[in-house]
Amino acid sequence: MSEIKQNCRICSKEFVVNEWEQAHLQKMGGFPLPTLCIDHRHQRRFAYRNERKLYKDNCDFSGKDIISIYSPDKNLKVYSQEIWWSDKWDGRDYGRDFDFNRPFFDQFQELRLAVPRMSLLNSNGENSEYCNLTTDNKNCYLVFGGDFNQDALYSIFCFYSRDVADLYWVNKSELIYDSIDCANCYNIKHAQNTYNCRDGSFLFDCRNCEYCVGCVGLRAKKYHIFNQAYSPEDYAKKVRELRLDTWSGVQKFKIEFDKFKLNFPMLFASIVNCENCSGDKIKDAKNCENCFDIYGPVEDCKDVFLGGWSLKDALSSSHIGHKSEIAYESIGIPGVNVTAFSSFVWFGSNVYYSDTVAYCNNIFGCTNLHHAEYCILNKQYSKEEYENLRAKIIEHMKKTGEWGEFMPMKNSLFAYNETVAQDFFPKSKDAALSECIKWLDEEVREIKTQDIPDSIQDVKDDITQATFTCEKTGRPYRIVPAELKLYRQMGIPIPHFAPETRNEMRINSRNPHKTWSRNCMKCSKPIKTSYSTDRPEKVYCEECYLAEVY
Repeated sequence: MSEIKQNCRICSKEFVVNEWEQAHLQKMGGFPLPTLCIDHRHQRRFAYRNERKLYKDNCDFSGKDIISIYSPDKNLKVYSQEIWWSDKWDGRDYGRDFDFNRPFFDQFQELRLAVPRMSLLNSNGENSEYCNLTTDNKNCYLVFGGDFNQDALYSIFCFYSRDVADLYWVNKSELIYDSIDCANCYNIKHAQNTYNCRDGSFLFDCRNCEYCVGCVGLRAKKYHIFNQAYSPEDYAKKVRELRLDTWSGVQKFKIEFDKFKLNFPMLFASIVNCENCSGDKIKDAKNCENCFDIYGPVEDCKDVFLGGWSLKDALSSSHIGHKSEIAYESIGIPGVNVTAFSSFVWFGSNVYYSDTVAYCNNIFGCTNLHHAEYCILNKQYSKEEYENLRAKIIEHMKKTGEWGEFMPMKNSLFAYNETVAQDFFPKSKDAALSECIKWLDEEVREIKTQDIPDSIQDVKDDITQATFTCEKTGRPYRIVPAELKLYRQMGIPIPHFAPETRNEMRINSRNPHKTWSRNCMKCSKPIKTSYSTDRPEKVYCEECYLAEVY
């Protein structure tokens, strides 16, 4: 078996389907070769994941107030989490026969629109109603995909942290603000790729440092500013002069720090304790190609974004792991053995073309079911009936050209800009509508100069009663009391950007989920890096980078 070259049917870009991929497709049931490049495959799946858009609604079963990821104007039946998981209703009551005179996707979409949906996924939360895809949070507000936090605000993928705000991928930290890819830190602001540090701000790729500001690539240092050592007394004096408790001071320093970072080499990728891996942000993995945000143990994966925790044999999937095995073209998959073309499947096996199902085995084309097996379009069958009908539907889908394709983006229940697809593959409203993809018109206001005190020291309590306009996007936003308390505690000026705008800025500050073939800019060794060839940074291979830093 040799590599096969394909051309994406959307962008015409050539891509390769290697031998491992071909074997994986055969192992999963003889899927045809992909017709889309990996970017368009990721984009199509991401259009089904709404992480951060939340709405007030009423449970269509009980009438109680709920928070939902589905806006009321979508006219869907939405149940609270408690009702959805209860035995007070059964998704199989909405089961229907398959019509061989119609495409599968049309029938599945009609079922998805009919069956009551779970409002959001936010389990074991305490005073944390406005969170999604989370568990075991306390006193948290607008936290998404982050678990086991306390007093956390406006953060994505933060874990085991407390008294934090504006984070993206931060773990086991306290008093952290506006930081990305950090762990085991205390009292840190504006940091990225920083670990085991405390009492500092504007740090990039620092380890085991204390009392440092505006530093890059430091290891086990104290009292440094722009990588220059100071006495404790001079350090304190210099930090006061920077006025980092003011918005103007922070903005000025950000510009200086971005220029300063260009003086230092960047590691081509963060691949730690790995064997035969490519991509970025990979740890404890083996045989993972073109993968990003992978947390091991992980083995035998390709084109996976955000996966791990005992994941094996996954191809072209995302947000997947927790002992999942054998997956293809799926998103939001914990604890599943064999799944394909599915979204949000929790703990089960042999799940195909399904959406929002839990603890289900041997199902095909099902939605909003839990604890079920041998179902097709939510209708119950015997094992023999299920297997015979499933085989006939597959043959039908081969004729319609649907077999081997994920659900089309136009069938997503969300507007494109409600989903993470907009984070990584942004579209304009006109472009989305021209492709028959839904779009959400956000509330925006004319951007005007606002009366926000420059220093947090001058902010009064009544600021929580005001509404501000984001200076970048025009989005209206407010400052909540818990937020103001944290800003005062950490000396953080009131932000001039809305929380969602700040989320977007942090996501865009990370390297993209793709690699380029380059050469180390010191030894000329070939490397595959997430730094594109037109970036201004100096990019080194691991050996040259370590020699420079240590």
